[in-house]
Amino acid sequence: MPVYLRKNVNYTPPSLDQIPLEQEDDYVQDPEQLKDHLPQPYRMLDKVLNKVFEDAWAIIEQRENAALEEARRFKPPQFDFEEAIEPLGGATSISCSNDGTIVFLGLPNGISVLDSATRQRICAWEEDKVEIIRIKSYPIAENMHLIISLDDMGLARLHAFAGERLFLLKLLNEAQEILAPEPVETTELLESEEKSSTRLLIHKCEASPEGEYLGSLVENPTSAEVWLEIYRLPRDDWIQEIEKRLADAQKELEKKDAKPVEEAPPTTAIEEGDEEADQTQDAQPESTPHPTSHADKAAKFSQISLVMKLKPPPTPTAIEKRGNLAPTISAACQKIDSGDVIGTGQNHILTTAHLDLRAEIFETNYKHMLEYLPKEENMIDLIRDVNFHFMTSGRLMHNPQESPNHPGSPTNVAVWWQNSTHIYHYSLFKQPAKDGEMKPDLVWPFTSKITATTMSTDSNLLVIGLASGNVVVWDRYLGMQRGVVNITTTAAIQQMWFLDPSLCPQDDSNYPPYATKTSAYLLVQTSDGAIFYLMCGVGLPLEPYSVSPPVEQDENMFTRVEPVPGKPELTLVVLKKGTVQIRHTLQGNVLCETKLPPTHQVVTPWDPIITTACRGERLFVRGEAKEEKLTTEEEATEKQETQPEVEPVASMMFVFALKDFTPLEEFMVAERKPVPFTIHTTIDKRVDALMTERIAQQALRKTRMQDRWGMMKDEIWAILQYKEQAERKADQRPVYNCQTVYHYEQTPGSIGWGTALFS
Repeated sequence: MPVYLRKNVNYTPPSLDQIPLEQEDDYVQDPEQLKDHLPQPYRMLDKVLNKVFEDAWAIIEQRENAALEEARRFKPPQFDFEEAIEPLGGATSISCSNDGTIVFLGLPNGISVLDSATRQRICAWEEDKVEIIRIKSYPIAENMHLIISLDDMGLARLHAFAGERLFLLKLLNEAQEILAPEPVETTELLESEEKSSTRLLIHKCEASPEGEYLGSLVENPTSAEVWLEIYRLPRDDWIQEIEKRLADAQKELEKKDAKPVEEAPPTTAIEEGDEEADQTQDAQPESTPHPTSHADKAAKFSQISLVMKLKPPPTPTAIEKRGNLAPTISAACQKIDSGDVIGTGQNHILTTAHLDLRAEIFETNYKHMLEYLPKEENMIDLIRDVNFHFMTSGRLMHNPQESPNHPGSPTNVAVWWQNSTHIYHYSLFKQPAKDGEMKPDLVWPFTSKITATTMSTDSNLLVIGLASGNVVVWDRYLGMQRGVVNITTTAAIQQMWFLDPSLCPQDDSNYPPYATKTSAYLLVQTSDGAIFYLMCGVGLPLEPYSVSPPVEQDENMFTRVEPVPGKPELTLVVLKKGTVQIRHTLQGNVLCETKLPPTHQVVTPWDPIITTACRGERLFVRGEAKEEKLTTEEEATEKQETQPEVEPVASMMFVFALKDFTPLEEFMVAERKPVPFTIHTTIDKRVDALMTERIAQQALRKTRMQDRWGMMKDEIWAILQYKEQAERKADQRPVYNCQTVYHYEQTPGSIGWGTALFS
């Protein structure tokens, strides 16, 4: 085998004066460079062997991953439904009360109220051609709920459920009508017609947790303008009016029962609004429609009052192009922000001419590079989504006008718009300006777009999720930021939930004898389907822990993730392919799945009609009939033979008893003590806790006194020994005697010579 050697190679080292200076990167970065280069043909053989080894290792790794994936593939147990309710198969929306006892259903022709335990209809409100697409309930008093419904025509209604009856309180956009502009094409028929009226549309309507305030996103269809309206609801007045109506109805029922009548009273409750019609209505089965209601009946209840009207902020591009239109510098300085708080950047001193000049300079300098910029798509969103939270007073925005009768009532609202980087805080007690513009009292700017927010039940913890994958936790009670953590760098934050603090281990300190702080878990879902949780306690590091990895297949993407109320260990998950699963909240493993009949499937898996009731013991799922796909042969025979039309299987509401599922038994039986998110310990509570501890320790005082007296005997003996030892040392100390000189010799040079003593 020939060996090639280099000729005329000098192997002598360079002289000392020719050695280059030491460089910063004078070290081996690649471990492979530590090996000597082999000569040919050994170098080629080494490459071939490495290639064979890498290919073999890749095949081994692929087989091991496939075996591991097969071992991890766990088929969770599936459980059948307990009951199927066919009359409620056409439900378009569903919601459950906070206590889990009442289920509110939105129907194509009204609202129906069910008892979650017995699944019996309590009452109903029906109206022709009113399809409820959104429904939500809020507790306003004991056994009394405020119901907010939104239909497909953009109309929002407020109902109250009390005493097994439904009361229509208010139709929000009832009188909000505007004149539409005249059409361009004019004909004889159009000239004779009057100007048509267009009703304002409502796209979102939510209330505060206890029903004191209401916020609605309103759109003007003619001008494509949107704004947010905040209302103050007369909750206390409504409660008194409803209680009075129920008392009057009870008295009339007693009088009616006292008189002999031939016909039995109706068994089904009807919407409040026409009491005379209720008295004369015969008993009807549940399938019989109820009399229609009228919006003008809501005038009997107290009216709501408008607090503020907020317009969406302009886009960053519009802010950059919009300059100050003031004619002089002094007028421009008066319109800019005061600088007391962080502003929104809309009011600045830059004029329009200055901004245009800067744009021209930029285009001139970078004209050769403008063609490489990404082209922006001019997409106009007629409806801009808005999110808002009603919050109580805190150290960030303390309001002295908080009602003493309702210490937990909201005092401010936090608002953020879609594709915005700011959160605006507005006071609910502040009067708007004369020009109608409501300026925020506090502005929180962020470096990325806000994609999700959540708030604790006591509104003291506020969490903001950003498009960059960061999560910001604010403690409004202490007026400080608890921390910022990056969940992921490849996706945006999509949803967040606060879990029950009883699920999180608490750090119980022995002293002081009263609680000082608590901690809670925060569940975070990203846009790629990954789920994390982190502990957001005071003084604790925000470390995210993975619950579920990112979803690779589109059919396995999560469309609904919701912690089960009353069971914080369980999470309800709906997949895009229509599978309903119950997972462990912190571990992420699938515990069980629900099983629908082979002829049915979940309605619209991307927006399923599903809810839990009875504090997590029941699950309501609406299923629709599957569309059978015919093969080519069946299609040919169907074309040849004309068959009569067969109605498909009706949609049904399936009820699952989660408490009977075997994997969920331990979670259903577990009991947890309620733990607040934020602990507010006043001076009185501290003194009471210290006094209670002092009184509880009185039984041990006698034992402590006896021990103390026993210790005092030893201490006195030690003191006496120390004193005796000190006296003994004093006796052994040598004595020095001094002699007194009474005669002094007066000689020159002696001590005292020439002084007044010897004169």
